[in-house]
This record gives sequence, C-alpha cells and structure tokens, in this order.
Amino acid sequence: MRITNKLNLPDGLVKAVSTEKHNAPLCMSATTLLQGVKQIILTERYWDQLQDDVADRIWAIWGQAVHSLLEHEGENDFTEQEMSYKVGGITVTGRIDHYDMKSGVISDYKTASVNKVKFNDFTEWRLQGMIYAWLLTRNKFPARCCRFIALLKDHSKTEARYDRQYPQTPVYVYEFPVTSTGLFKISAFIRDKVTAYLENCEKADDEIPPCSPEERWERPSKFAVMKEGRQRAVKLYENESEAHARAQELGVGYFIEHRPGESVRCQNYCICSGFCNFCRENAAAETEKTAA
Repeated sequence: MRITNKLNLPDGLVKAVSTEKHNAPLCMSATTLLQGVKQIILTERYWDQLQDDVADRIWAIWGQAVHSLLEHEGENDFTEQEMSYKVGGITVTGRIDHYDMKSGVISDYKTASVNKVKFNDFTEWRLQGMIYAWLLTRNKFPARCCRFIALLKDHSKTEARYDRQYPQTPVYVYEFPVTSTGLFKISAFIRDKVTAYLENCEKADDEIPPCSPEERWERPSKFAVMKEGRQRAVKLYENESEAHARAQELGVGYFIEHRPGESVRCQNYCICSGFCNFCRENAAAETEKTAA
C-alpha cells in the first residue's frame, strides 16, 4: 500500500501511519473476519496498488498511542498477546489488548465517536470480543467477560451537561458476558466466513458476491418529516406513505425530505472500493439519479 501525503505533513506522521499487510498468507485476523469476503480478497489481490492519505489515517496514530500507554502487564495478566487456531486450512489470529488470567476478563481499548454510543452501534465489537474469547478457549484459557474501553474523541462536556442521554464522560465501557451459546455461534460464524473465503478466493473479481448489507454498514433510505425554518427532522420514517401521512397530519409548513440510503463502509472506509464492481455500479447509479 502506498501512503500519500496531500497536506505535506511531517515525515514522522507518514512513518507512524505506514502499514504492512495485516495478514500473513493463509492467516485471517479477528478484525479481518468482520469484513466481507469480497473486501478481504480484493484487499489481498490489490494491496500493492492501494493507496491512502496520511490525513485520512490520523486517528490510527491516536489508537497506537493509547495502546502503547496501556501495555504494562500485571501479575495475573498479559497484554498485546497474539492467539491463533487453525480452521479449514486458515489460521485465525487475534491480538488481545489485555487479558486477566485470574478473572477471565478480556479488555480491548478503542477510540470511537460519541455517535457509536448514542446509536448503540456495538455489533462488530461484540463479534470481535467473542472471536477473542473463542481463541482463548481453544488455547485452554478461560474467558468469562469482554470489556471494550472506548475513548470518545469528540466528547463534549457542554452537551453532556444538557443532555442526560449523551455519554456523561469521555470514556465509555461496553461489556458483556461470554456464554457457551455465544461461543457456539461465533464458532459457526468463523467457519462460515473461512469457508466462503476459500470458495471465492480463486474467482474473478466481479464473480465474488458483494459484501452483505451488515458488512457494508448499509443505512436504508429514510423519509424525513421536516418543518420550514428547522434544520433537524421532526421524525424519520422508512416508509414514504407514513411520512406523507404524518406531514399532512401536522399541517401547513411541514414537508417530506428524502434521504437516500448509503453503504457507509463502501463509500468512506473501504480502501479497495475502486476495484469493486458493486461499488462502481452503485456510484454510477447515484450519478445517473443526480443528473436526472
């Protein structure tokens, strides 16, 4: 991957965000398993042609700094420990930020936005934590609880003071127990993803099925009931007729605004989107709609 530097930032920042391939051959990390098979394969195939800019990777430096400050081990724990286990010819790996051998608690440190907490957007963290738990149990370590300790990079004390639903501190802890049912489900998830990867890794780019809506972080289209002179929606609806009915009920000064859906990961966070026919076709369709 080539790192560009459009803002001519210092070399130190460039070196800090430069990256090598995340996975060794025939290996798949816990975070890679959270991606769609198409994204995984295209990233591998076009790694040397991919590029990203220093400015777009700046939050990665903060994440690295947080991890380096929290690497100190205690008497009954270990930090930054890699675990692995082989599944169907692929070695599944995971680097665990912190694990307490006495209590069986897995801790992972994150930097995140306040919106992640406000919208209860923890699906991928839960999957990641359970993959770590699965790896630990496969390596004969007990796993009883997963804790994600998030530093909220855009936290506002002012908003916290006036909104009790807003995170009240710049640190948020999301945790859940590790259960036998959860371990059974994550084992199936891992095997299904590995199987899908092996079935598609020799196919041509465009023959690989697109990532699922969940993997694309898809947001459905919404219909916003708006009031003249007000920027925020009165209410959002997924059904257009319900939105129109509500606007008519409210009366004069209310109208409907269509907010098109989007695949957030594809548009903003997938480095191989330029090689993906699904992304290209979606972009072309959006261009046609705008032109019309």
